[in-house]
Amino acid sequence: MIRLLELRNTYKWGGGPDKTILLSAERHDPKRVAVVVAYLRPQNDHEFRIGERARAQRLTYYEIPERGKLDLRVVRVVREIVRQRRIDIIHAHDFRSDLVAYLVGLSLGRRRPILMSTAHAWVMAGRKGDVYRHLDLLLMRRFDQLIAVSNATKAQMVAGGVRAERIAVVHNGIDTEAWSREHADGGLAAEWKLPRGGPVIGYVGRIMPEKNLETWLRVAASVASSVQQARFVLVGDGRDGRTERELKALARGLGIEASTTFAGYRSDLLSVYTTFDVFMMTSRREGLPNSILEAMALGLPVVTTDVAGAKELVDHGVTGFVRPQDDASGLAAAATALAGDPALRRRMGAAGRLRVEKEFSFTDRLARIEDLYEQVVGKRAVPDIPRRAVQRSLGPQARQDVQ
Repeated sequence: MIRLLELRNTYKWGGGPDKTILLSAERHDPKRVAVVVAYLRPQNDHEFRIGERARAQRLTYYEIPERGKLDLRVVRVVREIVRQRRIDIIHAHDFRSDLVAYLVGLSLGRRRPILMSTAHAWVMAGRKGDVYRHLDLLLMRRFDQLIAVSNATKAQMVAGGVRAERIAVVHNGIDTEAWSREHADGGLAAEWKLPRGGPVIGYVGRIMPEKNLETWLRVAASVASSVQQARFVLVGDGRDGRTERELKALARGLGIEASTTFAGYRSDLLSVYTTFDVFMMTSRREGLPNSILEAMALGLPVVTTDVAGAKELVDHGVTGFVRPQDDASGLAAAATALAGDPALRRRMGAAGRLRVEKEFSFTDRLARIEDLYEQVVGKRAVPDIPRRAVQRSLGPQARQDVQ
């Protein structure tokens, strides 16, 4: 049996990768994999809720507060977990946890566990995001095995100097039994004061700049001009409230404030999605969006930008529409067509549900991950980590850029 440490850094309620990590830990075959989950979190994040979910799922769980960008105490804590639990594989899931896993491996030398990482996405925009991505790719070159959540993500990794043969593409999956309209208690139309009969176009995800929700609202305004009864709902929050405040001001300026609901964070996502008639995403940065899988599983047609692995999920013209990034007019035409045609929505929604059932089963994904764990442990040829590698990766300029 393989002893696995899932290592992740996030904030507040987490996102799509955290659903995958926690559900995987719960569903792994105990005869094949014994799972420990450890989360790094900023110590001043008082809204952090991953622990509540992990304990509700009865997982073996550690929560490690961080006091800064590079808190070496965290490395010592993780190293002690590795020793006590006799961990065979550290599976990291983002730049910060990749760095901690790397430093733990460095400190253990030849006794280190196998290092794995899943590239979910590099979503942060701007210079800081570019620095993080560059550093993460440098670290990944030293890992034993890597997973990309989409072919598009793998292409990014290879372009960044990672050897293609070390990367396995494993698409995200979804529990289609749980994500079914049969389990939904009902929609939220009454709570959100949505009028009957009007199509609802919705979004679920972080309210952050990389999601390009300014374009989302401009598309909504265009749809509203053609389908006056249409309503628009954005579900989620961000690291702070700044982006949401800016979006609310934009909605006022576009004249759609009365028809747009900012619902904040919701845990009752089955009810959220079943309130929608169309799911729309206008992101500039993604990996393989879990929200699209969730929407398709619940029979919603999807309008999305061609971002990362989105077109690996959405079959253009069959389960929804894929338009170029920032193509507000193209997105608006697609959303308007769906808003005004219930039969088209039903047809595309049914096709999306069928596609998820056939191609994105969580059970199949988990079995493939377990096979991959056994393959890398079977090889067990763990290369040494050069002791100066971290110092080269985190040079003075890089340290300054990520402050």
